[in-house]
Amino acid sequence: MTAPEPKLPAIPTTSKITPPKLEDYRIPVSPGYALPEDRYVMSAPDLGGESAILAEFDAAVRSDQFSSALQKLIRCRDNVLPALLERLESDEVSISKKAAIALGYLRSPVAIAPLIAATKNPHRQIHWQAAAALSWIGSAEAISALVQLLRHPSIQVQAASAKALSRASLPAVSPLVEALKHSDDMVKVHAAHSLGQISSPLAVTTLIEALEHGSKSVRFEAAWALGQIKSPLSANSLASLLTDSDISVQSQAVQALKNIGVPAIAPVAKMLSNPSSHTRSVAARTLGQIGMEEVVPMLAQVLRDDEYAYVRCDAALALGEIGTHDAVFYLSQSLKDRDRSVRSAILRALAQINSPEAQEILHNIKHTVAIPNYSVSNLRDFGDESDFTTIQG
Repeated sequence: MTAPEPKLPAIPTTSKITPPKLEDYRIPVSPGYALPEDRYVMSAPDLGGESAILAEFDAAVRSDQFSSALQKLIRCRDNVLPALLERLESDEVSISKKAAIALGYLRSPVAIAPLIAATKNPHRQIHWQAAAALSWIGSAEAISALVQLLRHPSIQVQAASAKALSRASLPAVSPLVEALKHSDDMVKVHAAHSLGQISSPLAVTTLIEALEHGSKSVRFEAAWALGQIKSPLSANSLASLLTDSDISVQSQAVQALKNIGVPAIAPVAKMLSNPSSHTRSVAARTLGQIGMEEVVPMLAQVLRDDEYAYVRCDAALALGEIGTHDAVFYLSQSLKDRDRSVRSAILRALAQINSPEAQEILHNIKHTVAIPNYSVSNLRDFGDESDFTTIQG
């Protein structure tokens, strides 16, 4: 006798099938945007494997979309190099540019030769990305290829290589110095910037020479590079740029001198005795931005003795930027300057300092009683504990 077949439980007629939700798969509503506390959440293309990731990579238009797809490619366990190398040869420029960047991040030696070929052809318009990818790979072969490309017939390729060599180190210094001497202005700009990022003292002499170049862009980048290297040897030459015809070059020279620090004080302070009032004004402002306590007496002398009111104003504001106890003292001594604009600059400087001494002076000035032809004030010098008021005509 055979046993009866087991009966399956009946499905209630009232049951309702609910479709799966995104939360069931731990997929964020916006793919690629995971909350900080759940940053390992997978997005839909991860679930589809290599093909889906590459599809997302190809479709990425915005930088955040491309960054998300690139991170997935880097984490992908499959070998995506063949697919990326194929995309590097694509006729669609946006696809080949993205492929070059991705190959650089993957840092595979297999990609060096194709990237060199892509860099050599400026007509494909991906030489900047391909050169950058070689620098990210960073092997001796990749860096050697970039150095050789500095002598490529195309100015575009030379410039791309000079820019990419900013991630190299000492082996790139000598080739970049040569490029700074003999190349096109666009190449010189990128060579100077790369030398600043490498920050080798071996480049100082050539960068100082570049400060006198006719192109303001070259002067700007050379000044920036010297500010990164911080060599005292460049202080005099940088000080000469404080009166440059281009204001951006002036500003960059100030920042470079500030980076150099104490060795920059002497060449700038020397400018305070220049016959040109404009030069003295620029020097006063620069000393204030350098911000060293050693320059306070020099600025105090300018505030007291310079014949031009606008130069005295700049000296007062520079003292306000330094803000030491002595700076407050010298500012208080010049509160009766004959020029209203200078007195106003001194008040602004004291307000900027915001120390107890400066606030006391400002408070006393505010409560000074003014009557026609006379001024009754309780303003006293520091350290004077006597209790009296002065009446001045």
